[in-house]
Parts: sequence; C-alpha cells; structure tokens
Amino acid sequence: MKRLPLIPLVFFLTLLAVSGDAFAAEPEHAPTPSPNIRIELQMVAIPGQIGLPLAAQMKSKDKIEAANARIQQMLAKGTAKLIGWPILTTRSGQRAVIEAVKEIRYATEYNPPTVSVNPNTPADAAIKVTPTVDVVTFEGVPSAFETRNTGVTLEVEPVLEEDGKTIDMNIVPQHVRLKTFHKVTIEGAARKGKVVVEQPEFDTNKVTTSVTMHSGQRMLMGVYPTDDPPKHLEFFILKVEVVPVE
Repeated sequence: MKRLPLIPLVFFLTLLAVSGDAFAAEPEHAPTPSPNIRIELQMVAIPGQIGLPLAAQMKSKDKIEAANARIQQMLAKGTAKLIGWPILTTRSGQRAVIEAVKEIRYATEYNPPTVSVNPNTPADAAIKVTPTVDVVTFEGVPSAFETRNTGVTLEVEPVLEEDGKTIDMNIVPQHVRLKTFHKVTIEGAARKGKVVVEQPEFDTNKVTTSVTMHSGQRMLMGVYPTDDPPKHLEFFILKVEVVPVE
C-alpha cells in the first residue's frame, strides 16, 4: 500500500491556518446609527377673513400643501405675521424641548399697608390729640412672587417605527403672551379702606396631544382667535421629517 506524500498535506494545513487567521482578522462593521427626527412648528397670525377658508384647506390632506404655500407667500409679503418658528432635531425616544421665552415676575401675596401718623406736638404737652386718618385707597405691599414664562415653547418626544417612516409623538406646543397688567382693588374689613394691587393677564394657546405622522407630513395642530394683531387667527402648523445620519 502506497503512502501519500507529506508535503501536499502540510501545505494544505498551512494554507487553512493562514486563511482562518485572515478571516478572523476582518474588522466587524459598526451598526448603522439610527436616524434623527426633525420637528418644526410654525406659529402664524393670519387675518380672520383669510384664515377661515385657509383653516378648512389645511385640514384636508389633499389641499394642505397648497394652503401652506399660500401662507408662506403671505409671510413674505407681510400679510401674515410670524409669531414663532421653533425647530429641533432629536433621536427616537428622546424627549426634547426648545423655547424662546421672557420671564415675567409678579406678586401673588400682599401685606396690608401701614400708616404712621405724627401729631407733631411736644411729648409733654398738656393737650390730648386724637389723630384721624381718612383711609380711601392704599397700595398693597408685595410679600411673595411668582415667575411665568411668556413666548414660544415646543416639547416633543418622537418614536420612529420599524418601517423608518412612521413617527409616533407626544407633543406640547405653547404660546403664552402677556396681555396687560391691571389694577385689582381689595376692600378691607368693615370697609376700613381699600388696597390696590397689580395683577398680570396672560393669553395662552396650547396643545397637549399624541399623534402619528409620516416623514415629510404636515399637520394643522390648532387655530386660535387672537387680538394681537387684532381680528387675526393664530395657526399652529407642524411638520416632521426623518433625517438620516451622514
């Protein structure tokens, strides 16, 4: 019986070992990062007579893009007023907040005013003086304060579905405006005078909701009457888009 030559067998084992080492040395590919999600919200004030028919068009998926294009033209011409345009980018499942606000500090508690009367007579005078004060109105003395943000805030938490196009969102857009400060009169016990304090009045347009949208889709979130500017409607126009990581 003939034996097989050893050289080819040794060569085969050596080749197998080299090939195995080369295969094991191949670098592993890093996982593809998940895409970002961009959310933008336009807050636009539109004259009421124009805004009403536009609102109806914005609620139609077949007409919303044409209606939005008209709104952008109105903004360019100055017919409509841009209130705010928050834009933020975040990852799926990550809560994000963007805001452009101004803090308004105001008093919430007041102490009653105090009155000090000096009869302007010597201490050793033999006369008796009973001072009287005609209390009509006094300003209250602030003793506690609160702060409220006015301006535009957008809070959102998007979740991208497995298809890479559908986005579920918890979203809270808000616009708070200081309307005015007005005086409030508080009558004292047994009508012993009055205390006048100043209190702010705010206008708030806000939505708290959960929605499902597709990448690139636009949606009308809300329409609010506003008097700044007068006789206008304020639109909340939302758009979401998946942004691949480069």
